[in-house]
Amino acid sequence: MTTYSARCAFLRSYQILSILTHYPRLIRAMRGTALLSGTEAAICIRDLKAGRRWSVEAVNAYGGTRKVLADAWKYRRFHVR
Repeated sequence: MTTYSARCAFLRSYQILSILTHYPRLIRAMRGTALLSGTEAAICIRDLKAGRRWSVEAVNAYGGTRKVLADAWKYRRFHVR
C-alpha cells in the first residue's frame, strides 16, 4: 500500500463527529459563509484533507472545498468569536 492510498484510507474512516468537535469555530464560519449544515461542513473538511476538490452538492455549488475553506477562514478571522 502506497503512502497516498494509506492516507486516503485513513481519511475515509475519519469520523464526522470528531471533526465537529475538533473544529467548532471553523464549522460555524463555514455555516455562515457558504450556508452549510454542520454535517456538510464536516464532510467538506474531511474531503479537503483527503485531497479532493469537490464534495457534497452545497459545497460544489459554492465553488469547491478550497474556496469554502478559504472564505470561511477569512470570515472566521474577523467575525466569529
